[in-house]
Amino acid sequence: MNPNQQPAADRAGRYIEALLARHLKDLRFGEVTRALRALSAGYVEKREEGGIARSLDGRGKRAAFALYYGATHFLAAQTLVRELGLGFESGRSSIVDLGCGTGVCGAAWALLSGGAPEVTGADRSSFALHEARWTYQTLRVKGETSRSITETLDRIRRPSGVVIGWTLNELDDEKRGLIAAKIVPWVAKGTRLLVIEPVSKRVAPWWDAWTANFPKDRCQVMEKRLRLDLPPKIALLARSAGLGTEETVVRVVVAGA
Repeated sequence: MNPNQQPAADRAGRYIEALLARHLKDLRFGEVTRALRALSAGYVEKREEGGIARSLDGRGKRAAFALYYGATHFLAAQTLVRELGLGFESGRSSIVDLGCGTGVCGAAWALLSGGAPEVTGADRSSFALHEARWTYQTLRVKGETSRSITETLDRIRRPSGVVIGWTLNELDDEKRGLIAAKIVPWVAKGTRLLVIEPVSKRVAPWWDAWTANFPKDRCQVMEKRLRLDLPPKIALLARSAGLGTEETVVRVVVAGA
């Protein structure tokens, strides 16, 4: 069987195994646990200061971010794409992942779609883009990366889908406004949209005003409570760092479901 035709569950499972091997190769589990505890303690604060990348100041924290947040965001995105019926059927399609981080949201969407969608991931972090390219390669997803969200939005033709996962809260009002101004016309013409943000009002006080940009006849704004089946080692990492593993609650904007 062609590797690209392997069931999504098999490819996802092998990706998680490869992710663990990649980031635990030269670090002890305890080191990553301590790094995750420190990273999560300042997660909201760092996002409010202008980017989680500012807190990734060591190998341990980068590994913790890729392992815990990468894995949980990947599983959450897969759950939402599946539950909301966003996967593309066979045929040519493209997905833009704005603020892609380690590339997991766009890759998760592509993995649950037919026709091998092409993913473009945009992020300002060199570490994130390096991880995103590895994610695409490991999952055998067609993908490319860009260092600028603005330049990506300016140059790209209307894509089949746009995903923005846990990113808008890192941006200022001007950048969020520019993103909305660009993607609202795309949505009106049929582009599918998935926006995922933390449910906390402290993290996203701008949420109501930003989502008001989107036409109610084409978009749904909701909260989703997701139960994620974390792999045992990721779940152990989370528990050891004092983080919950049972479920996550997110705010969502969706179009095209």
